[in-house]
Amino acid sequence: MNQDIGRYSYLKHWAIAMGLLLLTASLCAQLQKLYSESHLAILVFAFITILGILFSTLFAWLQVETKNSYCSSWFFTGFLSLSLVLCSYLDHRVSIDLATVTDVNIQLSLYQRVVTSDLTFWIAFVFPFIFSVMYFSIRSKVAKTKK
Repeated sequence: MNQDIGRYSYLKHWAIAMGLLLLTASLCAQLQKLYSESHLAILVFAFITILGILFSTLFAWLQVETKNSYCSSWFFTGFLSLSLVLCSYLDHRVSIDLATVTDVNIQLSLYQRVVTSDLTFWIAFVFPFIFSVMYFSIRSKVAKTKK
């Protein structure tokens, strides 16, 4: 009985995360079609969907282990989704002045380096895990002080 409840909770956290990331994959693919080469949109969709499956699997497990609410899954995964869509949009829209190219080096501003960096994309996936653990530790400390 208790194992069925845990499995149901896991599946619900997984469905929340995966649903939001499928929506994100669709939006990022549409941005790719709109602002760049449209034939790469399917690759963007597939890439974010596969990452979404991996993320959802690990994140749902963490949410169940820390006994976080479904609302926190919505919030943390929503943050990731908005971050990915924003990164995708800014990556397409940031202007890089090729007139400033000297030899092989491109002089980019800090904003341009952050927006076009692959590290920015990958760091976005880490934040929901950090937020989830922080939320759990804050809840645990509050529960201990109430006793």
